[in-house]
Amino acid sequence: MLSYKVYEYNFDEMIEGFDIVRQTLSVPLAELNSIPLYNLIMPLEQRAFDSLSFLLNCYSGGHNIVEIKAIYPTVISYWISYVEKWVDYQKSDQCSNNTVAAIPLLDTDFVNANQLICFGILLGWGAELRHIPPIIDFNNTRRDGMLERLLAPYIPGREEPPNESTRHLPYFKTLKIFSAPPELRAEMMKDYLKDWYHASRRERYHNSHKKGTSFKGYWAWEAAAITYLLDIDDSFYRDAEFYPADLVAFARSIDAPRSSEAKLEDQELRIKSGQACPKSGTWETLDIPLQQRKFAVGEIMQAENASYGITVWRYIGD
Repeated sequence: MLSYKVYEYNFDEMIEGFDIVRQTLSVPLAELNSIPLYNLIMPLEQRAFDSLSFLLNCYSGGHNIVEIKAIYPTVISYWISYVEKWVDYQKSDQCSNNTVAAIPLLDTDFVNANQLICFGILLGWGAELRHIPPIIDFNNTRRDGMLERLLAPYIPGREEPPNESTRHLPYFKTLKIFSAPPELRAEMMKDYLKDWYHASRRERYHNSHKKGTSFKGYWAWEAAAITYLLDIDDSFYRDAEFYPADLVAFARSIDAPRSSEAKLEDQELRIKSGQACPKSGTWETLDIPLQQRKFAVGEIMQAENASYGITVWRYIGD
């Protein structure tokens, strides 16, 4: 786990950052639409990356996994808002270099895509993984073999996963685990975890414990997601360093979906702020911190410090 001092600093800084972005974007719709796309992208990008760091900080800080599970849809919502505007910007005449991906899979940002997918699997949000392709596909000229194998059960109709990794080490070794006979997978995963940290020396998280508050823990998220997805017996490596065993145990305890067909979460009714309410009842913002409010059918859905056209509401109940 993190030291409390680092955890507290990260937590407070991120909460303050979310509040600043919310205030920046809490303007009338006409004013929001007049902001140049690049200026609008900057706070949305910061919020998306910080929300994922917030999730990691909470896990490494020892938060209850049920609490962490509740945060994930907000993280995805932040990434969707960012990438939608990023694509608009890349296609506009405001952009001088329109070949940049929101998450370049050939670069160290690969770790963000990996975390988004693995947390979705392990926290039981398989239905949310349908939002991942728009985030990782745009302007990425190559797909990653490991990420595509993790996504494949949840995204029917995607192309066959490639037999290569965009970030070679440590991830390419997982491709052999996917293709191996079930009885060999546990030993192979044990070996993967044994070499994981050294093999990760090109990744930006390597040695981050020496870089102050940038450290958010060392975790082989993909090892946990693959273990759950392939139903590998992890008794051989449950105590291995860097293996988030409690996330696998949690996924198993809630019978998290392993495909798009098996026990998917109920599709939540969601709508962007500033639109008319489609159903009377209690709604909650996908935001940090959350806001709840009752709306009647036809009422314009808005709340204090919620951003028109950006903040997303989800229906809670009557």
